[in-house]
Amino acid sequence: MSEELAQLRGRLQLLKDECREIGRIPPRPPGVRAALGAAGVALMHRLMFWYAPALQRVIGGLIQTVDDSLAAMDRLCTENVEARLEQERATTIDLENDLREQADSFLEFAEEQRQKEEALGRRCEAAEERQQLLRREVLENAQRLVRLLEEARQAKTDGGQLPSALAGEDFEGLDPLYAALESELRGTRGEAQERWKTYLPLMPREGPVLDLGCGRGEWIELLRREGLQARGVDSNRLMVMECRERQLAAEQSDALDYLARVADGSLGAVTALRVVEQLSFRQLVRLLDEVARVLRPGGTAIFETPNPDNILVACRDFYKDPLRRHPIPSEVLRLLVESRGLASVQVLFLNSPDAAGHVSEENGCAVARRFNRYFYGPRDYAVVGRKV
Repeated sequence: MSEELAQLRGRLQLLKDECREIGRIPPRPPGVRAALGAAGVALMHRLMFWYAPALQRVIGGLIQTVDDSLAAMDRLCTENVEARLEQERATTIDLENDLREQADSFLEFAEEQRQKEEALGRRCEAAEERQQLLRREVLENAQRLVRLLEEARQAKTDGGQLPSALAGEDFEGLDPLYAALESELRGTRGEAQERWKTYLPLMPREGPVLDLGCGRGEWIELLRREGLQARGVDSNRLMVMECRERQLAAEQSDALDYLARVADGSLGAVTALRVVEQLSFRQLVRLLDEVARVLRPGGTAIFETPNPDNILVACRDFYKDPLRRHPIPSEVLRLLVESRGLASVQVLFLNSPDAAGHVSEENGCAVARRFNRYFYGPRDYAVVGRKV
């Protein structure tokens, strides 16, 4: 449409130019005949002096009318186009808003699905760990039953006393129970490893690393992924079996007995994650002395324990777990670590709960600070020391 209007305007301009030529005498060419013709043209020009201007006015008026009509059509087309563009813009905005709402809804749905998948993954991981624990417990109980029957048969033959296990004095059967309890308190392997990634930057690269109370071996596995040589020790047979099933270096032994067999200055790091709260004061002091002895100069020691300042943690970890009988305040453990020969001692407070439930501490309210410390303080802490 715009091209056709442009062509029509071009023709109108030609007509305007030709209209201006009406009444003008054309140039006279040379020659006698041309001179005679020019005299005739001049005569005709004089005779038509009243006709030429009128003709120019008529034709010019027609041209102007057509030109005005074209301008009106142009304006109308422009207005229509603008109206159409405005309508399309409004439609586009509506579509964009609809798409944005649908995208937001999709993102919310995707986030819900992701959270559900993560929760399902954790439940599946926990169920798998429970299944492995039950399988090991069944195997352990079967082996134990065979041993007990053999001992009972032998005792009956020899006329001696019943085995200690049948007499109710054997506590090895509690290993499955404590393994299940420890798995419940620690969470899944992935959750425990995610918490303990905090310690990776503190680990010396030369190794080796000894993990006391290694449990299911999450920390050893994490160190192995980082290329560090690590081994663990635990008194629970089922825990050690799980470590070995995962091709992790672990030995069943009491931590203090194992440390007594380690050579002086032979380890790059010693870690005891959730162990020290299970020891009496004398055992703890002996453990710290042994750790300081087996570390090489520059070696690192990490002792993690639940934070007893957090009342909720105390209720969960110390009251539910029969082996965690000795909660240790962070100031006490830091002082003990320093007194047994380790230097550059620092306390790391870890795993703080969500601050959404904190009581406001406006104007420096001491009661609010104390409340937040006891109910929303860090769940765990770790004392880190190095041998000079």
